[in-house]
Amino acid sequence: MQNSAFPVTVVTGPMRSGTSCVTGLLEQCGFNLGQNIRVLRDETPFNPKGHFEHDLLYAINERLLIEVPGDTWTIWHVPEAKAMQDLAAQREHYFRLFLRKFDGNLCKDPLFCLTLPFWQSHWTALRRIVFCLRHPLAVAQSMQRRYALSLAQGLELWQTYTQRFFASAKQCPVYIFDFDAFTANPLPVFSSLLAWLEQPRARADLEVILHDFYGAEHVHWTCREHTLETLPRPIQELYTQVRAHSVLPCSGALRPG
Repeated sequence: MQNSAFPVTVVTGPMRSGTSCVTGLLEQCGFNLGQNIRVLRDETPFNPKGHFEHDLLYAINERLLIEVPGDTWTIWHVPEAKAMQDLAAQREHYFRLFLRKFDGNLCKDPLFCLTLPFWQSHWTALRRIVFCLRHPLAVAQSMQRRYALSLAQGLELWQTYTQRFFASAKQCPVYIFDFDAFTANPLPVFSSLLAWLEQPRARADLEVILHDFYGAEHVHWTCREHTLETLPRPIQELYTQVRAHSVLPCSGALRPG
């Protein structure tokens, strides 16, 4: 049975956009990842506090990519949305399996950027989404270190994940969490997120949580405004458009092309 004490909050965003950091902090603030499904908490050089992903959820989202007929998913090649939709319609048992086991009110996966519309049709408790926005060049550089992608591939991946997400996030309000703003000034930025989630924390408590969990030394790139001008224009425009919003209602005010 799902935990219905609070609406379920999903954290997503392109890979290397701060989703693990945000999810870990939310757990420290009382959000519940549940007990029935294993959470990936092992420390790695690229995620020193852990990934905070449910292994079953990641496996399902990955299968919705790798099982698309006639296509081959790689770390940076994403199948067409229609082909994924057709596959998801044939894999309803995947969603039932996860939702039968999940007993928390928080989960995270960057792949939700691509699979969210398939989950929304099954997951009635999914009420709020946190989208982690990070400067596309910071994401691309982090992907270059983590996955040995070229900067061009990393930028393309950021664009694809971001466009796919905002094309499909229609049923839940979305909070756009500016990860670059957070790294520059963690306390007020994270406090604003908690307020939106209706789970505020006292300043003193939050200072302790941030001090114990968040390590600025693990963020190897900070947002530099002038670098945006060096990127392809469609990416500049997409990033600027998303960053101009803080909260999107479920009516879908932002639909980047």
